[in-house]
Amino acid sequence: MGKAGGSFQLFHLIIFQSLRHNPCHVPPFFTDNRIHPLSELGTNSARARSRLALKNLLVPPKLYTLNNSVPVPTDAEVLDVPTEGISDSPTTLPKGFLPDGGYKTLSLRGLYLSAPYLHDGGVAIKAGSLKVKPDGSFTVTDPSGLGLAGTLSVGQSADSASSLRALLDRELRDRVVAANQANPALKRDNLDGTGHHFYVDRAAGFTPAQQTDLINFLLALDDDPGQI
Repeated sequence: MGKAGGSFQLFHLIIFQSLRHNPCHVPPFFTDNRIHPLSELGTNSARARSRLALKNLLVPPKLYTLNNSVPVPTDAEVLDVPTEGISDSPTTLPKGFLPDGGYKTLSLRGLYLSAPYLHDGGVAIKAGSLKVKPDGSFTVTDPSGLGLAGTLSVGQSADSASSLRALLDRELRDRVVAANQANPALKRDNLDGTGHHFYVDRAAGFTPAQQTDLINFLLALDDDPGQI
């Protein structure tokens, strides 16, 4: 990497590491691989709560030794999979699920192709719905493209950069959530894009340019994040 590339990477890493939610998205995988409770995330509870029913179906996890052939012989050695640090016992849900449910931290790698965002996929904006100015500030030019109601529900893809901006900007997120909640089908299915209130906007002390820089940094994270 040349000098210019190194400066670019350092600049964006400094921005990223200044964010409050960085402990959940630590490099190099940009996830702590932990389940966080709903009380911490504030996201829609429907999917998290639905997983609580699994607690009555759990059995101790087992694993065949890796030296077995396929099909696995009837006398193959079976190992107990350790759950220490993950759950209180081999037949209880992972920590973070109880008592009200939770969600696992998603990796930030590959965000350029994984829109819409959040665990319910509710943070979505159609391409062309925002006009971003040179200083990083933006205006909504097409309100009909906000939320799932203006994207996947009508066969339109969610734009990664615009959807990330809705994830990071509280005022834009409020408009996305309002668009989702105004749609009866989305409301019935608990697809609203609420929660995860870790914002990078003016109210949090960041400039529009810094918000845009962070979005560009996040979009650049792929399977080789060291070569940004």
